[in-house]
Amino acid sequence: MKRKIFKISIILMMISLVSIACNLGKFEGSDSSSDDNSSNEYSSKEGGFSIQKVQDYTFSEVLGGIEMTAPGAQPEVGPGMQIFGSLTDQELTNDEMWDMITQQSATTFDFDKPDKYKVDDVRGLLAEFEGEQSGEEVRGEVFVVMVKPDQQFFMFGIAPKEEWRKFEPVFMEVLDSVKFFDAVPIDTTSENFDDSVMEENEAHSEESQPVSPVVDELQLIRQWASNAIASTEYSSTDWSAMQATGSPDVDVCGSDPKAWSPAYIDTEDYIEVYYDVPVIPTELVIYQSYNPSQVVEIQLVDPDGEAWLLWYGDPEEVSDCPDMWTHTIDLEETFLVQSVVIFVDQGIMNWGGVEIDAVELVGYPEGAEIGTSTTVQEPSDETGQTFTGTTGGNIPTNYEGFMAGPVYQGWLNVIINETKEADLDEIMTIPGKKSTENWKPRPDHKDTYLYQMPWDGMTGYISVTTAGVVYKKSINPNHYPNDYALMSVNQETYDQLNAIYNRDKVIPYEVMANLLGSPGFLFEQYHRVDDNMLISQYFWLNGKGGRISGYFLDGKLTGMAGLVFIEE
Repeated sequence: MKRKIFKISIILMMISLVSIACNLGKFEGSDSSSDDNSSNEYSSKEGGFSIQKVQDYTFSEVLGGIEMTAPGAQPEVGPGMQIFGSLTDQELTNDEMWDMITQQSATTFDFDKPDKYKVDDVRGLLAEFEGEQSGEEVRGEVFVVMVKPDQQFFMFGIAPKEEWRKFEPVFMEVLDSVKFFDAVPIDTTSENFDDSVMEENEAHSEESQPVSPVVDELQLIRQWASNAIASTEYSSTDWSAMQATGSPDVDVCGSDPKAWSPAYIDTEDYIEVYYDVPVIPTELVIYQSYNPSQVVEIQLVDPDGEAWLLWYGDPEEVSDCPDMWTHTIDLEETFLVQSVVIFVDQGIMNWGGVEIDAVELVGYPEGAEIGTSTTVQEPSDETGQTFTGTTGGNIPTNYEGFMAGPVYQGWLNVIINETKEADLDEIMTIPGKKSTENWKPRPDHKDTYLYQMPWDGMTGYISVTTAGVVYKKSINPNHYPNDYALMSVNQETYDQLNAIYNRDKVIPYEVMANLLGSPGFLFEQYHRVDDNMLISQYFWLNGKGGRISGYFLDGKLTGMAGLVFIEE
């Protein structure tokens, strides 16, 4: 059997812990032996970091990913660690990176609230987690950090639950040995894990080259505000509205005259920032350098002065300061943006005055056609249906096999934040079993109900709140329908999806479902409380061990590791 080749839209990868096989050990050279310590340090050029090795561990690296294991360790349980770093083309905060990693593993592990932790004088997030692997309870720890705006790093440690406290000092010693430097770019289009796979891929490429869709290369414009006015400002120079123009120049959290601040600390105010080039917007980034997250509304204004509502909501506490708040913009109709109005309400949380350092607008120039492309004929699935274009449309409903049956259809009809606990058995058409697990993944968690899905060994988990309303549903890890096979799950289709993402920085669920010719298998769905988003993960399978998956926020694939192709 060939080893699997993982392809991902933006490299984060290796976030799943289910393949870790590690054991206890200690640093080479950490005792009184005569080993030369310099030989025990390993540097990853692609990962942008160096670490101290652990004595007696087997050690392997693939393009910025490191795994240290020991003979005799039980696979998937540990103890041991996995480390990964890389460049990324999407700037993220530590919190955003944390969400992407932990939510991808949410069906396997429960994570504690992260604490701030410095490695090589760079502040990241560190937290413990627990769960079950191979029938054994495990504990572990994870550290994530954006080393630079375009460079990411994370590290996992895992061990059987009763061994974790003995292993934790080893994990922390390795973590504290990490040194960061500038990572070098790696090829994100394919990961070849051994020479035989590489040679086979090269031979295949000589035989046939898949044709990717034609996508116009549009010039994405990133610009800082060149002018600004505000309802009030602390003075006409320091803390004035004009201090929010240009790129960020406040490096630390605190009151700084190089950022805009309203005249008073408990008022409702606004600032309007102007840009030299009107653009069709795709992203807005707000840099808040003091008392962040008191923004309550954001409006986009076109050259004629007409305002369009981008976002509104109540202030919520954030852990990062300075804070970089990114809004991905998916327009229902195309228009140009010349200025942005940001409204703040400092009287809700009573934190004191907010300060905004800079506002970046990203978009395409006038005349660009966003969200459309040359029509591409897509491969037909086994039902004979064909789908064209990339503009979405109605979602396919061509369910087959057990996916067309009452249990899976009931699974789809369990609606997050709507379905009542008392109605679950009727909707699922089978009785559920209440879990005996006492772990509370969120404060208002009440119970989790287990439903046996129609495929062997597959269980559906549905969690409800103390108010008796469903907030999450998920399938046990690494279980997929064995009667679900699509001809459209292949390299060519993945390339088309990846091209859409690279162009638009977003793939709506309906676009992906139509291109693949199937609604997909709903693996997990839940309500994320901190930003009030509905998170959904779908899989499309080819029946041969390959799959394409999508990770959607309110129906849109927008983030790193959102689009994944695993090819057998």
